[in-house]
Amino acid sequence: MTATDVHRGTLAALAATPEVRPARRPVTHPGQPMRPRHRRAVHLGHPALRTADGHHRDERRASWLELFFDLAFAGAVGQLAGAFQGHPGLGALAGFAALFTPIWWLWVQFTFYADRHETEDAAYRISILVAILLCVALAASAPRVLTGHPAGFVVIFVCLRGLQLLLYARAWRHLPATRPLYSCYLIWFGAGGALWLVSLTVGGSARYALWGAALLTDAAGALAMLAPRRRLPLNSAHLADRFQIFVLIVLGESMARLISAAAARPWSLPLAIVLTAALITLAALWWAWLSAADRCALNSPAAIARFTALNLPLVAGIAAASAGLHIAILAADGASTIAVAPRAALYGGVSVCLLASVLLPSTKMTPLARAIRVATALAAMGLVFMGAIVEPVYLVPALTAVLALGLTAEARHRASPRNLAAASLAYQEQPCLPC
Repeated sequence: MTATDVHRGTLAALAATPEVRPARRPVTHPGQPMRPRHRRAVHLGHPALRTADGHHRDERRASWLELFFDLAFAGAVGQLAGAFQGHPGLGALAGFAALFTPIWWLWVQFTFYADRHETEDAAYRISILVAILLCVALAASAPRVLTGHPAGFVVIFVCLRGLQLLLYARAWRHLPATRPLYSCYLIWFGAGGALWLVSLTVGGSARYALWGAALLTDAAGALAMLAPRRRLPLNSAHLADRFQIFVLIVLGESMARLISAAAARPWSLPLAIVLTAALITLAALWWAWLSAADRCALNSPAAIARFTALNLPLVAGIAAASAGLHIAILAADGASTIAVAPRAALYGGVSVCLLASVLLPSTKMTPLARAIRVATALAAMGLVFMGAIVEPVYLVPALTAVLALGLTAEARHRASPRNLAAASLAYQEQPCLPC
């Protein structure tokens, strides 16, 4: 007879129930702290190639750690734009473009590494958290370069490059399949980092010449890594997700910049007009990017390289345009025009962003839609010269109207849903190409 065969709580039921003994506690003496029975070791695994064995076709999204990382780098871009706002001259605009390029390539190389080797081990997470801390310092030091104090920026940049080299060297050691590609990376990008370090010993134009040589070295290394014998697969869905999120974060930074400019001025009708037009302009840039970005077109190493390179002027154009919009909002109540540098940042930034989106690999845009977007970009560029005689309260809404007309016209000539479905099916059925 079991305990369920008798009335619960009777002596028979209690006698039939198996005895459950409490867990034994470790014996401790008075004053002696209790020691845990189990110690969980920190997991320090080896990097793995997540895109091997056909997994580069997996539907993969950005992780939370990657999003946290992107916020830090977007903050650096925002600091550069803010530095231009404080000193809106043509020299500062050129400095913005020059400093944006190395920051962008730092983010790209970390993104490519995470695409292939992101893991949950402590070594990787600690490395990325260190990179985030360094990026915050990089963002704080970037505006000082425009005022003639570049040493801090260079030191932090070299530290970030050194961290990248350590991560890639670790993968090179544990994953023999990565050695043809990462040997090339370590040589070329190590040489580029060395040139940045050497620039600390010189001043004036020689320092900037070394920076240019370092960027050219990085570009040569990126081209050398496209050789077929050095290819490693990349997850195009994950890469597209990372780039789209980064663009969205930069747009969010830009919107916050416009809000801060509006908060610094008393409310008036001209301010409301310029602020509304500025926000619609940012929304139009987001729509232009969204209608051109196409992960189905990232089906070869050349397409991924082209996509990566073109996003540099695209994101830089958005950041520069937001800085110009900030200055236009501050000048909304004035009776004068804004200077040539803010106009070049605003209308030139929008134009550069549109032209870069035209050249993106995409199955969404027909040749006619691309031609319409080029015309829209040229019309936006023409407003740079009109800004010398037209006030911002009229010119910023004119830019918004140009973007609205251009995007509406090209929407009528975009690829049909049937063509997009066929392109998506071809992307899913094509053979696994190493990237």
